Amino acid sequence: MGEFYEKKFRATLQKYGLDLPFVALVLLYFSIVWVPFHLGEWVLIWGFLLACAPFVLPVLFLLLLRNGWLEYKQQQVYWSTEHTVLEIRLPEEITQSPYAAELFFRVLYQTGEVDTELHRYRGITKPWFSLEIASTEGAVRFYVWTRSRYKEIIKSQLYAHYPTVQVVEVPDYTLNFPLDLDRMDVWGVEQRLQKPDPYPIMTYVAWGLDKADTKEEFKNDPLLSLIEFMGSIGPGEHIWAQIIIRGHTECYWSEDDPDAHHHALPLNKWAEVVIDKLGKKYVDQTAEGKSIPNFSRLPEGDREAIKAIGQKLNKQLFDVGMRTLYLAKKENKQGRNAGIPTAYRSFEHGSGGIGLNGLRPIFYIGPLDWPWQDFMGFRRKRLKTQLYQGYVTRQYFYPPNKDFHIALNTEEIASLWHLPGKVAHTPTLQRMPSRRAEAPANLPI
Repeated sequence: MGEFYEKKFRATLQKYGLDLPFVALVLLYFSIVWVPFHLGEWVLIWGFLLACAPFVLPVLFLLLLRNGWLEYKQQQVYWSTEHTVLEIRLPEEITQSPYAAELFFRVLYQTGEVDTELHRYRGITKPWFSLEIASTEGAVRFYVWTRSRYKEIIKSQLYAHYPTVQVVEVPDYTLNFPLDLDRMDVWGVEQRLQKPDPYPIMTYVAWGLDKADTKEEFKNDPLLSLIEFMGSIGPGEHIWAQIIIRGHTECYWSEDDPDAHHHALPLNKWAEVVIDKLGKKYVDQTAEGKSIPNFSRLPEGDREAIKAIGQKLNKQLFDVGMRTLYLAKKENKQGRNAGIPTAYRSFEHGSGGIGLNGLRPIFYIGPLDWPWQDFMGFRRKRLKTQLYQGYVTRQYFYPPNKDFHIALNTEEIASLWHLPGKVAHTPTLQRMPSRRAEAPANLPI
């Protein structure tokens, strides 16, 4: 949790246009100007600090040593582990609904590896996977990034649920575009939830994509808005979108505000708090004088919300981190910043719905409005480098690219990432000219 509180502290400073270097300069100025005129108070303060030092410093040292050791071992294991990028080549027509992707994600949840305290000290972590859609100058492709030991499982499950696709192991496409901030521009966002995690986002079931009798031309796939936007970019431009998932461990809980993170706990415990709060809107008094929630008196919207929360918990849950990255040569840069933050707006219920959830963008770089926030552009370059490295290494749940993740179930993830059918008319969406077929069994040897 040390990294969590560090990020929270930094976020609080940034809210007021401050940063750690600026705070350090203020403290230095304060010590130079204030101390000479208040030596008596200064001696008392330092005397108290020195008296506490034998008790406080060993604890701080052990905490720093523990966090440093965990990060070192995790990175050591990460870089010694072989990873694979699988490209999913789409046929001309896919008849499967997003439910096929949901079945695929259920297999990813069954990893058999446990992230225990002993494992963490050895650098062993829960495996995570990255579901990616990448546009290279408008050519849109689907990828899955994984530890190499899982690649055969992923291939077999993709073929099982999408028998007409072709899954090919390819070099990591991100390595074709090494970071060079002198020649290229980098910008991006991460996605958080608009409301607390127990509330579900809009899924493919609400859009009717789970119905097998719906004709292709009448389907409305919300993922197409992202694919269409990614296919509209031109030469020298790249848009990469990734959804990093691992088996659910914990959420960063808050009672109301999704940004007011206080504790870490499983989603089902958080859901109990949310449902209990909704139920307390209407209470009845028992004969003993106790107050009990009366759910039958709740408004229709609250009852539907409780039902939706229960349905979300009935499916496998994942910890999820979402990044969208825009890269372009400086001479080819276009005004794409407006389209990237709104690419996932199709998955929100909206104010006219029953008050459930949706995704909202978190700007990774900026706004840096105050002069002291980005002295000589150093901070902006550092943030761009961190964003790029986080995407390339596909790290989200552990240092040095640890960030606040959200909790989604398989149905929600399948809505955000699935293989689109023929309803996707984007000409730049890369498809194979013919269906994949096995060789005849009676060929001569």
